[in-house]
Amino acid sequence: MLKLGLSRPISSPPYPTPDVDCALLAVHAEAAGFESILYGEHPIRPLGDPGHSVHTHGVPLYQDTLVNLSRAVAMTKTIKVGGGVWLMPEHNPIAFAKQLATLDHYSGGDRLLVGVGTGWSFVEITLLGGRFDRRWAQMREAVTIMKMLWTQERVEYDGEFWKVPPVLCFPRPATKPHPPILLGGHHENLIPRMVDYADGWMAAFVTPEALAGGPDKVRRWRAETDRMCAEKGRDPKEIEFSAIMDGAVDRDVLRRFEDTGALVRVNITLPPISTPEEGYRAIDGIAKALM
Repeated sequence: MLKLGLSRPISSPPYPTPDVDCALLAVHAEAAGFESILYGEHPIRPLGDPGHSVHTHGVPLYQDTLVNLSRAVAMTKTIKVGGGVWLMPEHNPIAFAKQLATLDHYSGGDRLLVGVGTGWSFVEITLLGGRFDRRWAQMREAVTIMKMLWTQERVEYDGEFWKVPPVLCFPRPATKPHPPILLGGHHENLIPRMVDYADGWMAAFVTPEALAGGPDKVRRWRAETDRMCAEKGRDPKEIEFSAIMDGAVDRDVLRRFEDTGALVRVNITLPPISTPEEGYRAIDGIAKALM
């Protein structure tokens, strides 16, 4: 059975307003029976981005995603929380690994989903220390370092972007071996990357129709992932597929994706909200329609 969760709203800026407490949305979502709640990340909104359109859809301008999720974990007991998605080129992997491990440790384990992507904004990525032209290579290196810090006593790394002398890093995540890292994206070159260094796919902000032909693409990607896992000697069960869905999602849509046997969870994007009460009503409405 598909695990059903929620995702933060896509809306006209600014979102969220200071009055919408994302941690309280998580509390309400847990009470309504949802498995997880995800929040995206854009620390800043470039007002003009050479070569790209200006970012006009909703982003967490007023709140930091990691702080939000820390508060949500402290105020809930069972609901999973995660980034949908964090932008890895904008993070130092050592600091980020420690932050995520601390959150996972205090959550009790098996509650953190580390959805990561590379981002699209040259201005944002460059401003926050990333290499736009090498952002996929930078993400691979960052994820590799994070996994080492989570699973090894002594870590040393000599890479293109980071040189790590022998170090120790604590705490260790409560989730073993570590929280799952899910890659966000839609291009098929994501499949070998998943098999190489990640733990799954997070198809972010897609409509059922745009999910590349819907269930047929999910089946095709699952088959290709399993084939590559066999070539690499990796257990395909280690790689899970999730999707953050926008647009009209009803029980029939969910049933079609569940029938693929490939998707583990679907997170439904909340509609635009500007007050806590609107958020609670939206959560209750989705629960009534889909659960």
